[in-house]
Amino acid sequence: MKGLAKALCGLALTALQACAGDQPLTLDLSGRELTFSKSGSYDLVVLSGATMTTAVGAPALPAVAVNVVVPQNMRVTGVTCAPVATDDVEGSFNIMPAQRPRPMSDAGKPAFVPPDPAVYNSDALYPAELGRPAGQNSMQGYNVASLLIYPLQYSPKSGTLKFHRRLSLNLTMEPADLGYLPVGHRSEETREAIENEVRSIVVNPDDVSRFAPKER
Repeated sequence: MKGLAKALCGLALTALQACAGDQPLTLDLSGRELTFSKSGSYDLVVLSGATMTTAVGAPALPAVAVNVVVPQNMRVTGVTCAPVATDDVEGSFNIMPAQRPRPMSDAGKPAFVPPDPAVYNSDALYPAELGRPAGQNSMQGYNVASLLIYPLQYSPKSGTLKFHRRLSLNLTMEPADLGYLPVGHRSEETREAIENEVRSIVVNPDDVSRFAPKER
């Protein structure tokens, strides 16, 4: 059974890469703008269209949410990101540590969380990993996995920043019963509208038709 599971996983990965031209998926962030500001002695860096990392006390850096359509009955268990094009950001930075979330209803001033020495006293690139799975759901029957990608890496002791403006993404998957509801028969017009909707939110739109759900 383990051999069969590995074989199915390998076939799904081959299909996914074949749809992307026999290459890993590429995430191009060249068009995104980096902006910088100051908060006291700390630097804040923002990437357009991105959220921020949330590990309290660690450097607050941009996080890009990405959706990928994957084969039916496959769970994404990991993502490996390899920089394809990287810029060394000019300057020296003291990146603000991420703070605890605060409810909008809380009018008090929260206590400042200082930098985590384990991170800030090192010159190891942070974050060490450039991406991770962030959930998986059915979108009108299509199997859509969410990823969080971290395109900036910070070396705290030297104060340097790297911006990986293009990255290749390799997914690790395994067969799984995801519990999605079956899809009923759809008209050609409905099917096309749903496919266009899914294409609009994934980074591999050319794979949408191949990975469509079977209709009852």
